[in-house]
Amino acid sequence: MTAGRPNRRQFLSAAAIGIAAPIVLRGTMAMAAQPVTVNIRNGVLRGAQRSGALSFKGIPYAASTAGANRFKAPQPVVDWTGERDASQYGSLSPQINTGMSGEIFQWYNQHEPLGEDCCVLNVFTPDLKTDAMRPVIFYIHGGGYINGGGGGVGLDGSNLARYGDVVVVTINHRLNAFGYTNLSHLDPENFGDAANAGNLDIVAALEWVRDNITVFGGDPGSVTVFGQSGGGSKIMTLLAMPRAQGLFHKAISMSGAAGLNVDPAKDMEPYVNTLIKELGVDPKNLAAMQQIPFQAVLDARSRAVTASFEGARPVIDGKHIVTRPMTPEGLAMHANVPLLLGSTKTEASLFFQTDMRNFNLDEDKMRVRMRSAFTIDDAKIDAIMAAYRQDTPTMTASDILVAVASDVQFRRPLTAAAEMKSAAGQAPVYMYNFTWTIPWDDGVLGSPHAVDIPFAFGNANEAGEMTGRGDDAMETAMNMMSAFVNFARTGNPNNDRMPEWKPYDADTRVSMMINARCEAASDWRGEARRAIADLTIDPFNRAALYRYEF
Repeated sequence: MTAGRPNRRQFLSAAAIGIAAPIVLRGTMAMAAQPVTVNIRNGVLRGAQRSGALSFKGIPYAASTAGANRFKAPQPVVDWTGERDASQYGSLSPQINTGMSGEIFQWYNQHEPLGEDCCVLNVFTPDLKTDAMRPVIFYIHGGGYINGGGGGVGLDGSNLARYGDVVVVTINHRLNAFGYTNLSHLDPENFGDAANAGNLDIVAALEWVRDNITVFGGDPGSVTVFGQSGGGSKIMTLLAMPRAQGLFHKAISMSGAAGLNVDPAKDMEPYVNTLIKELGVDPKNLAAMQQIPFQAVLDARSRAVTASFEGARPVIDGKHIVTRPMTPEGLAMHANVPLLLGSTKTEASLFFQTDMRNFNLDEDKMRVRMRSAFTIDDAKIDAIMAAYRQDTPTMTASDILVAVASDVQFRRPLTAAAEMKSAAGQAPVYMYNFTWTIPWDDGVLGSPHAVDIPFAFGNANEAGEMTGRGDDAMETAMNMMSAFVNFARTGNPNNDRMPEWKPYDADTRVSMMINARCEAASDWRGEARRAIADLTIDPFNRAALYRYEF
C-alpha cells in the first residue's frame, strides 16, 4: 500500500469523506428524501436532500427545441414563478434506443419520456454554501451522437459529490437528427446552426453553470468537463469550439476517440439530402421539417442511414467547430487546458458480446476476421500475435482479436492525441488504462467499454450486476474518483492512493493502470503498439469486425 494512502477501514470511519458507508448501506438504510429549495436566475427550484447530498434534477438550461426552435441554436429559458419541482429527471432527446440490453447494464438504462424539451441538467452537491467554491465536474453522457442521457442510477452524482467535496452536473442535449443535421448547404441563413446544434446545447449548459453554479456551492472558475464514449468525443470537439473557450478549464475524455476526427460539413450532405427526401420535404422549404412529429423524423433518419451514409455527428462548419482538436490550430485553442485521456483494457468486448461465440474463436476464424477487417495478410497477423503474446503469452485467438479491435479504435488514437498535446509543450496530458475485470460470465468480457462509468461516479454497488461488489470494487471506485477529483481541483490527477503518475510523453509513455491496486506502467504493450501502428479499419466495415459469420 502506498504510503499515506487511506484504506477502506479509514474511509468507513471518516464521516467527513463519507462515500464508503453510503455505498455499503444504500438499499438497506436509505434515508427518506427531504425537500430543499434554491433560488437561481430563472426562479426557485425545489430539489431533494438524501444521505448527505442534495440533488436538483431536470433543470432547464434552454427552452424547448420543438416547433420553430427545432434545428436552431438553443434559446433562453423563460423565468417561472413559484417553486419549480426539481426532484425528477427531465425528458430525453428523441432517440431510437435509450440504453443497452442485458441485466448487467440496468444501471445504464434510463426510462424518462422522450421530448424536445430535453435541454435539461442535474446538479448534485454536498450543500448550498455559496462561499464553498467547490470544483465543478460536468459530465456529458455517452451513446455516440445518437442516444443516451444524463440520468439513471449509474450517473447519480451524489456519491461523487460527497466523496470529492465537488459539485457534479450531468446533462441531456439534442441528439441524432435533432442535434446534428447539417442544413447549411441548403439554407445557411435560417439553419446555419443545425449541423452542431447538439454541441451548442452543451455550450449553453456550460453557460448556465457559469451563471448559476455559485448558489450550489460551485466555482464557475474551476469547471472540468468529463464524459465517456460519445461524451468523451463531444469533449474533444468542444476543445475546438470558440464559444466554449473559457467555460471549462480541464477535460477528461473516457474512450472518446471518435471526437478526434471531426469531418468537414460537406461530408454530411449526402446523408442530409437523403433524410430530406425520406421526409418528403422541399429542400427550398426546410421550415416544414420543424412541424413533422419527432417520431417521423427518427423513422426517416433510420431509413436514411445506410452503409454509404453515416448518421449524425458534429462537423467542422467553420463557424462553431473550426478545426480538429489536435491540429496546430486546435492545439492552440486548448493550450492551457490540462487533459486526462483513458480507455478500458478490452473496450471492444462489449461489441463482440452480441454473439458470445466470438469469445471462443480458433486461430483460423480469428485470421479470417483480421484479414477482412484490416486488409492484412497472414505474415502481418503472425507479427501481431507475437507482439501481443510477448506481454501476455496466454492470450487466446479471441483475446488477441478483442485487444487489437480495442487498441485500434480507442487506445491508439487517444495515445496519438496525448503525444501531440505533449509535443506541443502545453498544459500537461495524462493517460490511464482501466483494467478492472467484471465477474459476469467468469470474466469473459474483461474490462468492456463503459465499465469505468459507475466507478467514476462511485456507483459500483448500484451497478453490481456488472461490476461486482465488495472491497476491491470499492477500492477501485475510490482510486478512480480520487484521480478525477484531484485533476478537477488542480489539473493533476496524482493522489496518495496511487503511485506517482507522470504526464504522458513520447519518451516514457506513462499510463496509470486503474484497479483496486494501481500501477504506473511505462509503454504498456509497447510491442503491440508498434505492431498495429499502421492498421486501419473502414468505418463502414466496422460492423463486420464484430459479426460472427462462420
